[in-house]
Formats: sequence, structure tokens, C-alpha cells
Amino acid sequence: MMRGMGDRSSTGPPQEHRILPDELTACFRMIGLGEGDRVVMYASFSGVGVVEGGAAMVLHRLLRLLGKKGTLLMPTFTSITRHSFAHDNFTKAGCWCDGRESRHLPFISELQPDKELGEVSHRLCSWPASRRSNHPAYSFAAVGNDSDELVRRYSLTDPLQPVREFLKQNPFVLTVGVGLESVSAIQVANQQRVPASFVKERALTITSSGSTWVELTAMGCSYGFGKLENYMSQSQIQRADIGGAKASLYSMKNLIQTADSLLSDDVTALSCGRPACLSCQSA
Repeated sequence: MMRGMGDRSSTGPPQEHRILPDELTACFRMIGLGEGDRVVMYASFSGVGVVEGGAAMVLHRLLRLLGKKGTLLMPTFTSITRHSFAHDNFTKAGCWCDGRESRHLPFISELQPDKELGEVSHRLCSWPASRRSNHPAYSFAAVGNDSDELVRRYSLTDPLQPVREFLKQNPFVLTVGVGLESVSAIQVANQQRVPASFVKERALTITSSGSTWVELTAMGCSYGFGKLENYMSQSQIQRADIGGAKASLYSMKNLIQTADSLLSDDVTALSCGRPACLSCQSA
């Protein structure tokens, strides 16, 4: 039997799954989130599919679920401001600017975060009532209860200050489409047990007198953090699917305590394993 020209059911490209707003809410509920929860989210929705409403809808549905008493925190780092002495994932000395520091931009709160952090973190920076720290390289943005307290202060020698402050509230870590290597909160244990893995950088800021370089402490390599999954029981992790990506929910305290325990026995336990990694080798 000949197929008519109008019948293309078997020859056309596959349709990408579209995620409806109610599916987002259902997923967030399925993994255990609810009213009043505190959450730090690390997300890449590129593998999820097409979300109806885009990044704004992701934030809208998540924040509505957390309610007025909940809080959302996300990293909004800016490599464009940083002059790094460890380039190419810490595998050789130098900076992406290739010796021309004029390529850097000074940090201002309106400066967009790194593209690698995803569209959701971009959108959070301009979200109504969001607050962003003024750290010139490792800023965080927050929305919700106590958001001002989380990001009001920052330290050039401690890029994890907002995370430490948030940890007092026993928050969750939510990952969507990324692994634990993206979870900067685990660096709390790394900084405590392996301080040598943290490196020195400079960042460009702007003041009333013009652009100024400041010295700061930068986070070390995190490419080995995925090993933590092997040391956590499945009862400590809630999982669900959002389109083509995995969403996982962890207790931040459990993650940091597990990492701390591993590193107390072996400072190389969460190293990436690459011989050329300057951060891990310095540890």
C-alpha cells in the first residue's frame, strides 16, 4: 500500500517533549518539596525539553510551592570578572583573557552570571524581590524569607559565606539536569579539610574612583564530587524525572557531612583524578 504524501508520521523528526507548568509542580512535590522549605538549586534545563513558559515558569512554580516562608538560593558566578591563575579546568597556568586583562568586565549587580550556570540563574537575577550578593566573582542570588540576610554580606576570603549562612536553616540541595560536580555547597567540606585546593585569584570591581582589582580566594576543583553518590544511601536522596532530565533532592547537611567524613580519612577522596589538575594536585 502506498503512503499518501500527507502521511509523514514515520518520516518526520521526533517531537521534543514539552513540559507543562503543572508537570513542574508535580515533580517538585514528588521529590518532597513543599511550603516553607529552603532550597539551593543547581540546574541545567537544556536536557529537560521545552518548558512552557521557559525559565520564568520554572521559578514561578518552584517559588509558589515554597511559599512566603520558603527561600530559594542559586549561584550567579561571573568568570568575566575573574582573572584566574588556573585555566582550562585548573590544568594549566593562565587565564582565559590570554594575558589581556582589558577583556575583563567589572562586577555590577546587573552583570549576567556565567552561561554555564543556565537560564534559570540568569532569570533569578532579575526576579522581583530577588537579592544578589556583591561578591565580584562568586555572587549568589536569593528570593524569599531571609534572602537579605543570606546575601547582604560577602567575604573576599570566603566565597562560601552565603552557603554557610544558609546551612544554619537546614536547607535542601536540588539538582536538575546536573550532577554533584555542580554543587558548590560541597566545597564547604573541601575548604575545611583540603584548604590547599582553594586557589588565589583577582577580580575586577568598580568604585566611585573607577575599576579596581581585588585579591580573593577562589573555589577549587569540583569534578570529583560525583563520587559522593557512592557513599550515600538511596533513602537520603529523592529523585524524579522532569522531561529528559533527572531531578534529585538532598539534605545539604548530609552532603557536607558525607564529604567531610570522606576527606577526613583521605584528602584525595574527592579529587578529579587528573594528573594535570593544579587544584587537586596542590591538595
